Amino acid sequence: MSHPQSRFAATFGRRIMIPLVGVLIVALALVFALLCSISNQLDAESEARSVAFTQLAWSERTDAQSKLLSDYAGWGDAYANLHTRVNLEWAYTQGNLGRSLFERFDFGYIFVIAPDGSTVYAVIDGVLANVQAGDVMQGDLRGLVDKAAAAPANETLAISGVLSAGGDPVIVSAGAFSTGGDGSIPQQDGPPSVLILGERMSPAALDKLGRGTFVNGLRVARNGDDAKAAPSLRIGEGASAFTLRWDPERPGTRLLETFLPWLVVTVAGVIALLALAVRSAMKAAALAQSGAAKLAEAYRDAEHQALHDPTTGLPNRSMLTKQMTEALSRKGSRFAVLHLDLDRFKSVNDGFGYSVGDLVLNEVAKRLCKAVRGGDLVARVGGDKFVMMVRRIDGADVEALCRRLLEAIRQPIEVESHVVHVGLSIGVTLAPEDAADAEGLLRRSGIALHQTKSNGGGAYRFFASEMNDQILKRRGLEADMRRGLDADEFFLLYQPRYDARSMRIRSVEALVRWRHPERGLVGPAEFIPLAEETGLIAALGVHVLRLACRQAIEWPGIGVSVNVSPVQFRGSDFVATVSEALSVTGLAPARLELELTEGVLLEDTERAGLILNSLKARGIQLSMDDFGTGYSSLGYLKRFPFDAIKIDRSFIADLHAVGESRAIVQAILGLGRALGISVTAEGVETAEQLTLLRLDGCDEVQGFHMAHPSKAEDIPRLCAMAEAASRSS
Repeated sequence: MSHPQSRFAATFGRRIMIPLVGVLIVALALVFALLCSISNQLDAESEARSVAFTQLAWSERTDAQSKLLSDYAGWGDAYANLHTRVNLEWAYTQGNLGRSLFERFDFGYIFVIAPDGSTVYAVIDGVLANVQAGDVMQGDLRGLVDKAAAAPANETLAISGVLSAGGDPVIVSAGAFSTGGDGSIPQQDGPPSVLILGERMSPAALDKLGRGTFVNGLRVARNGDDAKAAPSLRIGEGASAFTLRWDPERPGTRLLETFLPWLVVTVAGVIALLALAVRSAMKAAALAQSGAAKLAEAYRDAEHQALHDPTTGLPNRSMLTKQMTEALSRKGSRFAVLHLDLDRFKSVNDGFGYSVGDLVLNEVAKRLCKAVRGGDLVARVGGDKFVMMVRRIDGADVEALCRRLLEAIRQPIEVESHVVHVGLSIGVTLAPEDAADAEGLLRRSGIALHQTKSNGGGAYRFFASEMNDQILKRRGLEADMRRGLDADEFFLLYQPRYDARSMRIRSVEALVRWRHPERGLVGPAEFIPLAEETGLIAALGVHVLRLACRQAIEWPGIGVSVNVSPVQFRGSDFVATVSEALSVTGLAPARLELELTEGVLLEDTERAGLILNSLKARGIQLSMDDFGTGYSSLGYLKRFPFDAIKIDRSFIADLHAVGESRAIVQAILGLGRALGISVTAEGVETAEQLTLLRLDGCDEVQGFHMAHPSKAEDIPRLCAMAEAASRSS
């Protein structure tokens, strides 16, 4: 298509010989019309380009923040020190998640939101603060936290949004803490804590952001009239949404202002200097044409950047979604979607830095592109995740492609004198069989990818309906639990705890089981986590506590211990629940022992201390379960009124006459004697283990070697047998 300036030059040249007056009239009309057209076009292109640049700058700022959040929230040490417990020394004093993020990245807000919604760690402008995040930032903070916490178990997915603080927009990213694949960090049951990073976009920060992309006067709209003006960009949603405004470059207006005076001069002198006027007009047209071409090229570049990843040059999620949607709209279109995630990539960033990480991503992108055909699409959708849209081939060919990709990425990557090894995990969906829309295909391929990662990674997996069925199965199990509680399907077995010296039964531990009418016996490992997630643990806990106390009344002379869930313990009426169970059943408080793990104490140690002291004041016995597996067990023994500890079965399983496990057990027994606390060894399964524990002075033993969990009616017989055996020995 010919440009308007070219048409003007040709027309003007052909009419040079027309009589002077005619030439003058036509020339003036054309020049004025042309200048107006060019001015409007240049201004429109400049405005569109500024919108693209502003959107790009905001997106890059948000993506960079999300990337950093994923690294920190998916860091095993952060999980241990800000979710498992809140360690201010590690987080703030040692600078792992404190002032440096403000000084280096302008993150003025750092919050850790506990599963109950409270803010347990806050750093504002690099300074440790004791505030709630909701009191500092306005907007749908709760919704952002819920989306982040809804990520698959032990996985960090960065959720971005816009909130406000002091009238300024705040770029916010939220993500659930995860162990990041660090096997040395124990994963906690229950919902995760959520890390929030926020950057306040003050007027100065917005102006700086705009100047970085040649956008002048970037600001939040001053008033309603300013917000309605153009150009503008709407960011955020709901009450925390903002309209950004700026002062775009107007090259067309400047061009018109420049040429109008010359036009007047030309009119005045055209009769005497017609030839000069013609040459001037031609030069002006050529100059305008060149400027328009350059501006058009700049606009195309901006449009390209908005649809491509700046690190690898690959299409981004927006381009991918657009291509998938277009393909699905074509009748008979069939293709495969491969969701790819790099294994061990975080260790590359941590060990070599982000610059090396970016080089690795570029090399991975090249290898992925090399593995596909010309019409296929490879996109980077964030972090170390890629998605392939592959023209439909049969299942065997898709599997062959997956194997080629795994082998290609498995090969060493050499960058900047470093040799890097990463792996690849793949989730596959097929269109249109698995989903009829782009988001559905991406979501289900993500589910398949998660299954691959959960099984160790380094492989591929096709999406199967069973993966959705697992979600439906979980909902069905929840409904069955509610019905089962009403139908009294939950019952207790009791495992005796023996005096290690006399081998008489001192007490029994209540163990809940579920007799499902269709599935048979269901173990606690399957229904306890679900009960904690859904809130059913409160009703189940009351049922177990009352039943254990009621049945223990029939066994005078021995106590009963009941395990307490962290979720149950944190309930507002836990002490009242225990007191009511004792009152209703008539069991003496001294015969009831509550077994608690370290996880019960982690979230709010001050409140936990009040609860434990209140229970202790009522005469109830307290025991720390799984002792030796946590980070602060010794400190808790000194701080809280525990009567007993139970050595974790992992130490007993490896117990032999000589070895590390025996040394650890002996140390725990010595600690118990020093603190005047009874020590129970659980998981005793061999005669050798029992003999060693008795020799080392253990107070109580429990395990299959002495007795399996038994029905309530069998406990008197077991007590009598133990009494008889003790007398005869």
